[in-house]
Amino acid sequence: MPRILATESRSLPRGALRAVVVRAQLTSTDMAVLMLAPVHEPPCLVVKMPMSAEAVDGLERETGALTALRADLRLGAWRDLIPRPCTSGQVGVQSYRIDAALIGGPIQDRVKHAAARGVMLETAAETIDVLHRTTATRVFCDAGLARRWVDEPVDELLRHGGRRRSVAPALERLRAELHESLGGGMFFAAWIHGDYWLGNLLFSVERSAPVGIVDWDRAAPLELPLHDLLHLLLYTRRLVSGEELGQVIRRQLTGAAWSPQEQRLLDRYAVWRRDGSLSDRNALLLYWLRHVALHARQQPSPAGYRYRLWERRNVDPILAVL
Repeated sequence: MPRILATESRSLPRGALRAVVVRAQLTSTDMAVLMLAPVHEPPCLVVKMPMSAEAVDGLERETGALTALRADLRLGAWRDLIPRPCTSGQVGVQSYRIDAALIGGPIQDRVKHAAARGVMLETAAETIDVLHRTTATRVFCDAGLARRWVDEPVDELLRHGGRRRSVAPALERLRAELHESLGGGMFFAAWIHGDYWLGNLLFSVERSAPVGIVDWDRAAPLELPLHDLLHLLLYTRRLVSGEELGQVIRRQLTGAAWSPQEQRLLDRYAVWRRDGSLSDRNALLLYWLRHVALHARQQPSPAGYRYRLWERRNVDPILAVL
């Protein structure tokens, strides 16, 4: 860190050279995230250092998304919620990016308290809806979009698990069902976060609304807003219940009811319900497909035991009900 700070001294805020590491973690996607602060002062910098080739790609994707979103003047003050990269570079073989620290911190430890969870979900859904509405455009689902929304993620899963006898037929059934539901339809598409759950939101002590949104490596334009809303709701269920996400989604696909609060948020923000463009089943399948395909894409080749275990818990339960 001293070498990195010395290299970037002209690009960093005043006082940054006095900063020390106050918190560090290695994420599940092999990204080292370090929080820096001068002694007895609030954090001022976040340094991201990818620890694998896949993490390098993820950091590049995130930087591209943040650059595009921060340049979108339509978003106005909403842009203050997302990280602001200061500089990036390489020391030896280690690449890095330095961001100005956002205020606030994660509070997903309060998710099992029903009242606090309700407030967090309400404000989180409202916050991301600003991004969706501001960047939304109505699109015709032609062959190119169908390939991006369906074929590419299906093919990604086939590359990782297609050798198993039961996988390919189920994925081909899914491909056919989603092509039928999307083909020739009109849909609202927008920028999405792509991994929108309470752990990627920062809250301040004083405010119940998010003051920051982090981890934008799965963000993309011209995607269906359903991905963020469904991930927020269903991953919160996972946090509360301790179940794997695949089991949560399978239960919903096989007839489980939405909770009253989930239903209120769906009534308010589920575009596919308002315009009748998709059934809940197809929305759930599209969300699940993108989620698991992106996870598969981040794995080294050939995939190891950890991925196979994750696949058994999060992919196989859905394929079994197709």
